Formats: sequence, structure tokens, C-alpha cells
Amino acid sequence: MHASYLLAGARFEAARQLPADWFEPQFASLHGHSFRVQLRVENIHTNQAGLAETLQRAVQPLNYASLNQHMASVDDLAIAEHLSEQLSFPHSLTLTSAPERGVILDNGTRLVWLNAGFEAAHQLPHVPAGHKCGRLHGHGFGVRLVADAASANHIDLAAAWGRLFLRLNHRYLNDIPGLANPTSEVLAQWIYRELSADLAGLAWVEVRETHTAGSQFDGHSFRIWKEQHFESAVPFDAEGNYTGHSYLIRLMLQGELDGAMGWLLDFGDVKDRFKPVYRQLDHNPLDRLAGIRNGHPASVAEWVHAELSPLVPELARVDLMERDERGVSVLFKDNMRWPLL
Repeated sequence: MHASYLLAGARFEAARQLPADWFEPQFASLHGHSFRVQLRVENIHTNQAGLAETLQRAVQPLNYASLNQHMASVDDLAIAEHLSEQLSFPHSLTLTSAPERGVILDNGTRLVWLNAGFEAAHQLPHVPAGHKCGRLHGHGFGVRLVADAASANHIDLAAAWGRLFLRLNHRYLNDIPGLANPTSEVLAQWIYRELSADLAGLAWVEVRETHTAGSQFDGHSFRIWKEQHFESAVPFDAEGNYTGHSYLIRLMLQGELDGAMGWLLDFGDVKDRFKPVYRQLDHNPLDRLAGIRNGHPASVAEWVHAELSPLVPELARVDLMERDERGVSVLFKDNMRWPLL
């Protein structure tokens, strides 16, 4: 059994003026944003074209507008709720007001998130001889903090992260108590535990070692993801013409940590096990692969799961994006955190 969701996005440009205490004092002056909205809708409720059109209609009145003239409150949550009210079907909605912050409305839950980062060195002491991660190396780590909006706001997230940032930035992570084996998963868990005592409503923490891989911890469960791009052709019309996409595929795994290695699965192993599947997808017409219906993204995601899950039983979700604002997310296990932005 699995659940299939359509993903659709839209962008709009708008100006607003916020209270002086909203996040930073300069927001009290009239200023502008390039807002991004992403919807997740269960496949049974609409179709891709209809979803995109409906979302465009919802954001159009706000495009190149002064938001204060449209609504009494113009903070991120108020804008997200205004847009959500325009949609008549069940959905989850993410609003990004800047690359480093935004909000999520998901099944009645209101969440705020903040992107941050730090630079540090580490090495993994338990990997096999010759493994590249056993050598001293470093990353520009990305971090996302997500919290319940009923308990915390962007100011709370920034203040909490500011205190922890000083302990991590430009450090050798292995020397920090609790990080003797600083895998991505262990680091996400360590950050969550360090922050949760003082940051009410902390929902989950994400850590990204690179732009294509990272981990997530919510106090109970570990998840990791690995992304890759491939170039493929798909049918375009009833006459048999083809078009093509530069696809982004995201493989998300859920499971328990290996007690010795400190990871759910080595990111390199995920990539290696995916290679035979990737070769069938890349630079090929997707509808000619046995088991894929007309190259539809949901069918491709299901096919990837069927091909890869015997080798990666932890595979719990496959996202496939035709472009930044359009794709599918197919869940094969319950309790998979969404969205991954």
C-alpha cells in the first residue's frame, strides 16, 4: 500500500510592512519579497494541471500587490492561511518568504521553519579502511529547525540557533561531547536534543552535509535522503510526440541507526545501489520501461520503489520533480515528514 500526492508550486512578488517586533527591525519599513508557495494534495482530489491552475488563481491577487491592503495581518502564517482559505480541497501548504525562513500548514498543524548553517570539520571513526569519510574533511553544513507555531516563532528559532552556532562553527566536531562519531544522523539528533530543552515545540531538525543528501530527526525517528538528477523523455500528446524533462528524484529512507556506524545507511551505499535503476531512467524514454504507465511521475516513482526496495528496504518515500514547481511524492511507509524543502 502507498499514498500518492501531487506537488505544485507558484511564486508571487509582493510588498508588506510588518510590526517592528516581528523578526528584525527593518521589516517595519515597507519592503518586498519573492514569495514561494508549494502545495501537496492527495492524488484523488485533483489533477496536476487543475492543481497548478487553482494555485495560480489563489496567488494572482497578491502578485505585485501591497499585502497590507489585502489582509489585516501580513506575517508569514497569516499569508499562508489566507492562501489556504482559497482552496476547497484537503491540502498541505508551505510558504517561503525568504530562503532562510517560512511556514507550513499541514493537517491543522501550523509550523515555522528557519534555515541556518555552520562550517566545521569532522571524520567518521568507524567506517571501513579507505572510506573517504574516514579522512579528516569538512562541510558547510545546512540546518533547518522546524517548530510548532503555537509554541515558537522565527525569533525563538533564531535565538536558539545563535547560541548553538557558537559551539559548532569552525570546530572539529569529533571533540564535542556527544559527537565522537558525527554522522549526519547523529548530528541531527544531537542538535535536536541540545535545543529541545529550551525551545518549546521543536518538531524536527534537518542536517544537510551536501546539496544532495541529508538527515532528519524528530525526537523519535531517523530519516535520510539522497537526491539525483536524470534526463528523460516522456509522451507529450495522443499523436505519439515526445517531450523531455530534467528530473530531480529524491529517495527518502526511514529506519533505525546502525549502532556501530551511527548511520541509517551510508549515503554512498544509497547512491551505489540506485545506480542500476538510474541507468535505466537516464537518457531514455520512460514509457518504454516495463511497469511504467505512460511515463507518469507517480508511476515512475512506484517503479523506482519496486526496483530499489529489495536492495534498500528502508526506502519509504520517492519524490519525483519534473521541474521546481511540479512533481509527485509517493509514500510507502507511514509517518513520513513532509515537506522537505
